[in-house]
Amino acid sequence: MGCGSSQPSNGEELQPRPLQVSAPQGGLQMIPAPQRDQTGRPIRHQYYDLRREDLRQALQIVAEFLAKNRTQVTLVAVGGAVNTILLRTRDTTHDVDFFSSDLSHSDGALLQEAARIAQAQSTIPLGGDWLNNSTTLYMGRALQVELRDLAIQQNDIVFQSPGLKVLAAPWGYAFCTKVDRMSKRSARPYDGTDAAVYLNRFIATQNHNRPVNVSVIQARATHFGTSAPIEQLQAVEIEYRRLYHSQGILF
Repeated sequence: MGCGSSQPSNGEELQPRPLQVSAPQGGLQMIPAPQRDQTGRPIRHQYYDLRREDLRQALQIVAEFLAKNRTQVTLVAVGGAVNTILLRTRDTTHDVDFFSSDLSHSDGALLQEAARIAQAQSTIPLGGDWLNNSTTLYMGRALQVELRDLAIQQNDIVFQSPGLKVLAAPWGYAFCTKVDRMSKRSARPYDGTDAAVYLNRFIATQNHNRPVNVSVIQARATHFGTSAPIEQLQAVEIEYRRLYHSQGILF
């Protein structure tokens, strides 16, 4: 499930288009940098419920710091930040989880410092990893590049200000990752609703308001390295019909 506006043909439009893919720069740089206590154990940051306005204010501080340092960064956000800031389907989330396949080491260092400054200046606690790229631990470099370019094509803007632009991850990918988590112990109560919302965004913006064939969904899930069990897709379809009173998936 990529993005684009070609004419539908029984789901074939969901195959990714040839892209001019730029090569990733440097190795994996974790933001924030991992920290350990005196015994060598990883330090786990505390999470807080962050509202849309809290996140936007924090991102604005990040943007201003980057702009002051003559740097322009584009990030691709996944998960709760997209729901809270862009879609407004949740009141709060814990963080802004992102990836950026072309982030240089120097820009990454600036971004990390900007996030620290935002945390220090915030009137509410943000948490040490309120802005993090932990999602990259589960994504190969080639997939990051592909999804970054698809997100640029899709161009659903979560946040934008001189110095910083945050795009929503491709709706097809976001949908597949939610369905995948629904079958695991890490599943959240809202995953089914999130999946239905992402599917609706994909159908409305990239599939000419037509439901998606289950075989296409499963093929794309395989491409993304996720699973798409029929029972989870059926649960999403029930939620989709509850929310939108129409069919989202063709079984």
